[in-house]
Amino acid sequence: MTVLRGALLLAMHSISQGSFAQAEFEPLLCMRGEVLVADDFENLGAIPERWFFREEWTVAEGAMTRTDVAGKNRRVFIRKPRYRDCIIELKFAFRGASEIRIMTGTPGKYNAVVILWPHGFRVTTARDQSAPHFPTIHGECAQHFERNRFYSFMMEIRGPEILVRVGDDEHVVVGRHPILARERDYFALQVDQPGAAFDDVRLTSASGEGEGWPATRKKLGRHQLVRPWLPHDAEEQRLVRETIARDKLYRSSEEFREKVARVEAMKKLAAQAYPEVFWSVKERRKKIDLERRRLLEEDPVYRALRDGINKLKRAEVEMLHLFHPRLKDLPEVQYHLALAKARAQSKETIAFQMVVANREVTEARMRVRYPQLEKSNEDLLAEGRAARAEVAATPGFKAIAGRIADAVRSEKISVAEVANSLRMTFAKTRTNK
Repeated sequence: MTVLRGALLLAMHSISQGSFAQAEFEPLLCMRGEVLVADDFENLGAIPERWFFREEWTVAEGAMTRTDVAGKNRRVFIRKPRYRDCIIELKFAFRGASEIRIMTGTPGKYNAVVILWPHGFRVTTARDQSAPHFPTIHGECAQHFERNRFYSFMMEIRGPEILVRVGDDEHVVVGRHPILARERDYFALQVDQPGAAFDDVRLTSASGEGEGWPATRKKLGRHQLVRPWLPHDAEEQRLVRETIARDKLYRSSEEFREKVARVEAMKKLAAQAYPEVFWSVKERRKKIDLERRRLLEEDPVYRALRDGINKLKRAEVEMLHLFHPRLKDLPEVQYHLALAKARAQSKETIAFQMVVANREVTEARMRVRYPQLEKSNEDLLAEGRAARAEVAATPGFKAIAGRIADAVRSEKISVAEVANSLRMTFAKTRTNK
């Protein structure tokens, strides 16, 4: 009777969430160690301790879902995980999204990233400027993911090796990269647009090499070598080839590493001589953040405006709680979406409109008084272009720009030669067309 009841509950859960593609995987590259995270999203009270939610994400009917709130590439992540060799398992379903990313990271940098599309998936190692290597693409695998159907996913990382399986043991990508052998402190799920669903997320530390892994790796590698890559247009094919070629060159050629070092050294000298020309958007954002901190310490008007905006934002939330008293009883994982919906439902209420209007007026005053804090990425890029235009005709800048261009050209020629020599076959059509 107990077995029958368990099977019935499992069937009911599967019906509510969508059908499942297959059973769970067993590790091949690694052996299971300590379970660090295990969430089936049934116990809502336990989830807030681990996951950081906003209105684009919620938990409903036993699954974590990307909601219909608009926004591109929204993430949900685990708070401060700490792991190294690992096994990541989960189930996912496309529900309108066109891309899902399963992301790991080392302190301040990305590491292994798996990109899932409705017609297949790609396994990558991301750029990590704290390590002397380039990113790469380990492989791609065609696979048709039906809408609303859950598929099992397992990513294993041990030292420099990675193994990813999706759906079944026939859809596999295996790879190796030195950057993978790092301690990790980041795990996130990213979805490009509504919607998608995730269930049974488990993060486990890896303990030792799986039995028979060297033979298994050879078998999987041989199969991967003859499998076509996913269909891409000509430009994306070029980028894939060059990404792989640059990584291969950097790991195998001292001459190429010297070329890369020469480019970096020249760019560093140029940035020192013409910082406003070569600052990145990220660096310009850091300067804005520093200016905000300075104003907060030294400018009482800025402090008063900022405090006023924050007070009005809190008043908006308090009013929404008054209009929708059930909000305060919701668990964290459902609260943010419910608050967004309550805001939309209350936007015609005069009292709420007055609070919102006061906040918007105060924000406008802040923008007018401190325009240097309100710059878009395009504004920051325009600053760089303007700074370049001011010095473009000067002999010193022309000389250093010319040296950089020559060094970059030499590096690109080397990459293109290797990229063109790679034996890669790209599929002509998608599996789901």
